[in-house]
Amino acid sequence: MFTAFFFLLAAVPPDKVAVPAGSFERGSDRSPDESPVRRISVSAFSIDETEVSIERFEEFVRSAWSKDEMWSEAGLQWRNVHRGGSGRDLRSAGRRALHPVVAVSWYEADAFCRWEGGRLPTEAEWERAACFNSPGPYPWGTRVRDGVRWSLKTLHGSVMRVETAEVEQDAHPNRLGMKHVIGNAWEWTADWYHREGHADGPDVDPTGPLDGEWKTLRGGSFMNLPSYATCTHREPADPASSRLTAGFRCAYSSE
Repeated sequence: MFTAFFFLLAAVPPDKVAVPAGSFERGSDRSPDESPVRRISVSAFSIDETEVSIERFEEFVRSAWSKDEMWSEAGLQWRNVHRGGSGRDLRSAGRRALHPVVAVSWYEADAFCRWEGGRLPTEAEWERAACFNSPGPYPWGTRVRDGVRWSLKTLHGSVMRVETAEVEQDAHPNRLGMKHVIGNAWEWTADWYHREGHADGPDVDPTGPLDGEWKTLRGGSFMNLPSYATCTHREPADPASSRLTAGFRCAYSSE
């Protein structure tokens, strides 16, 4: 048992964390789109320790933006209309390289993860990793903590934060070592959004509806209150849209 676990960890690429196979209580009773609470199982995978930085994303733009094989069919259609990509002007205007890339569409996030040999995490994978072995609703437990990259304006009278933090700078990583798993930037997931999406699907490795109008964002951002930045909160978004508060991280299937 020990030896097998050692090899699983050894196979995880640098700057990624291993998420072992297992079951967990998915969802919450706080809102209709987070319920019902269901015990589901997720296979082993690994996930980026940090959100994708501007520096990493710019390398993709230089190396692989024009390579059709990096894009899904819908992504190619989007790219051919948006030749410069979304967020290009924002990045060239001086956003710092080690901050999370934001204002990227779902199609760009999907293409980047393909280029890195990965994929966007499913909602189930994201939630499993985010609150791993924590009672929730936050990665560390039940109480709000200061120092998280979210807005506490209405709670403590502090000035609302109007900027992200560097992806490596997090005072409260989760129990797997993931940084800014909540707050800082919303994160795209692979799944189509459905308000009652938790109610359907298999109990093992669910992947959400087969199609839809919106993809799902998770984790909240530097502009959100803690009630949005939980392990279970879900947010719908047009996959072609680009939000100043939304970025992503990649997942990798275990072989």
